[in-house]
Amino acid sequence: MVFPFHSDFSTNFWQRFVKLPLTIITVVAIVLGVISSIVYLKPEPLRLQALTWFGAQAKSLPAFELTDHNGRPFNNKTLEGQWDLLFFGYTHCPDICPDSLQMLNNMVSQIDDPKLLKKLRISFISIDPERDDLDQLKTYVTYFNKHFISARADIDELKPLTSALGILHTIDKSADAETYDVSHSGTFILIDPQGRYTGVFSPPHDSAKLAHDVSGIINY
Repeated sequence: MVFPFHSDFSTNFWQRFVKLPLTIITVVAIVLGVISSIVYLKPEPLRLQALTWFGAQAKSLPAFELTDHNGRPFNNKTLEGQWDLLFFGYTHCPDICPDSLQMLNNMVSQIDDPKLLKKLRISFISIDPERDDLDQLKTYVTYFNKHFISARADIDELKPLTSALGILHTIDKSADAETYDVSHSGTFILIDPQGRYTGVFSPPHDSAKLAHDVSGIINY
């Protein structure tokens, strides 16, 4: 028996045969496009050279109240809205403090993006409030950079902040001494725009590495 040949059947068969691989190709192309977009949009890993960054483990700070060298409050609210690098020292420091402030100035000079610099503030916090009054602090810190800020508070008022940040300092003073030293480290503390303790730069410092990491973390 010979079955009649239907042209409609032949046409529909080939149309379906052609559509099948086209459908597969389309699906594969969509999947590849989605994967490519995910890979493309995923940020590059943050490659840090000196910063110990806490990331999602950033720590909130306890309430504290200092005064900056312009007579304005320097507190938790002050540390919100920009990135802050804090350095704790004193104006009579013979070596660590001037070296560290010069290092921070060198770091700033190596960041050539004005918009990025507007998101960063450098603050010098006195751990020798007995000798460091506001005028002296202002003269001292602005010698290194006119945009640097300094702040102070009595030791008891300073303790909540230094304790939360792990800042160790000891006043080496005898009862009748007029001059004395304060033992402390050259650590730089990084505060994020939410006012949280988010990282630490431990000495020895390198201005190029500081600039690299600060720029990277702000742009991340």
